[in-house]
Amino acid sequence: MRKIFRTKIPDFLKVNYEEWGREYKEKRNEDKRFKFYWHSKYEDIIDLLALMTNDHCSFCDGFELGAQSRKTIEHFRPKSVFPLLAYDWYNLFLSCDACQSAKRENFEEGLLKPDVDGYSFSRYFIMNYDGSIDINKKASLEDQKRAEITIRLYKLNRIELKKSRKSQLKYFIKCNDLEINDMPYRFMFE
Repeated sequence: MRKIFRTKIPDFLKVNYEEWGREYKEKRNEDKRFKFYWHSKYEDIIDLLALMTNDHCSFCDGFELGAQSRKTIEHFRPKSVFPLLAYDWYNLFLSCDACQSAKRENFEEGLLKPDVDGYSFSRYFIMNYDGSIDINKKASLEDQKRAEITIRLYKLNRIELKKSRKSQLKYFIKCNDLEINDMPYRFMFE
């Protein structure tokens, strides 16, 4: 995960997110099978989130979303458990379908949010040459626990991710004139 700088809440969400969240909660309470919908704003939201992350997944930092993996919107706090946050701008993240599928509707307090003050990859994690991410053992016990939760829930050490990171690291070492935002897993190179 790389630090994300959250942009201002879009006006259409600022005006509607609370009402839409209440509406979603009421409909879910009436019928647990009620399907969530974006009020025709899905493309607008996903485009704004993509600008914030330079088309990288907010969690694994995979790139280029849409070419390598389907772009999705991840509810950091799952909408099934926190329905009032279903349209909350600060709960929405651009995600690859693999990270979203890994986390699903799971949530634990302590899960790292890449847009909060004080977040940095090196505070919580270390990168290994085999492409895996480990917990930074120099971090506080609380930060180590948060890193463990994040790695586990988003499955950040899935086989395909480790292989891809290792390959990208080799490529980056060979080519020294690359633009970092055109690379996946930017946290490895910072």
